[in-house]
Amino acid sequence: MLRNSFLHLPGFSVDDEEYLWSAGIRDWEDALTSGHLSAEQEKSLQQSTSELEARNAIYFDRKYRASERWRMLPDFGGETAFLDIETTGLGGDAYLTMCGILDSSGFKAYVRGENLDELVSDLRQYKMVVTFNGISFDVPWLRRELGPLLENAAHVDLMHVLRSVGLRGGLKRIEKAVGLDRGDDLSMLTGRDAVALWNMAQEGEPRAMETLIRYNSEDVASLPRLAEYAYAQNSAGTPMAVPGFFSLARFDTTTLPYDSALVGYLCR
Repeated sequence: MLRNSFLHLPGFSVDDEEYLWSAGIRDWEDALTSGHLSAEQEKSLQQSTSELEARNAIYFDRKYRASERWRMLPDFGGETAFLDIETTGLGGDAYLTMCGILDSSGFKAYVRGENLDELVSDLRQYKMVVTFNGISFDVPWLRRELGPLLENAAHVDLMHVLRSVGLRGGLKRIEKAVGLDRGDDLSMLTGRDAVALWNMAQEGEPRAMETLIRYNSEDVASLPRLAEYAYAQNSAGTPMAVPGFFSLARFDTTTLPYDSALVGYLCR
């Protein structure tokens, strides 16, 4: 939890933080009465207390580099959107086709030509967004197509956080590496297949769109599990260990239909 973290203070290093913990200074309240902080650090910590009470996630987002934002996960877990987008590719003519959002109430798909315009207003309710490679991909794409959004939300990009514990590669590769393999035929699909599904849907293939949504939903559903894994790895042995904080954000993807024959055709 953020109240056990000191790395955001001016001049603080990981070693300084670990020294405080070893000295029995476990949280902000302890630190403010410990005599171990400079006047500047005490002032910063007092402001941190006010900002957390005000639920100002963007304040802490700016204090931590991308690989350290795992520290924010438990404090804003109930106000978090797990997000993943699909596009028609990466070229200059490519465009956004859909965005999937998972929160404590479940999953919602925002589809181009249907309800994509609702996404900007819906995103305003969240204090934090969790993505995989969203700093470079998902959020810039959304802003390019939909204008300013998520300006007051913290952003935890799991790609950067997982790199800090030695995990590199794509989402599915990392899932397998940590034992979160999905074990179904949809796991064989790729971003290129997602483009094909979108094109099929535009050409009238009756179940292509629901298959694309299901594909996206499974990517989104893995994010809370990876977030908990990343947090557990980074917080192990520290006062910040808080297991199971995203349990409400999970959902059963099998409730969403897809066409297995269509998936088999794409995977030939």
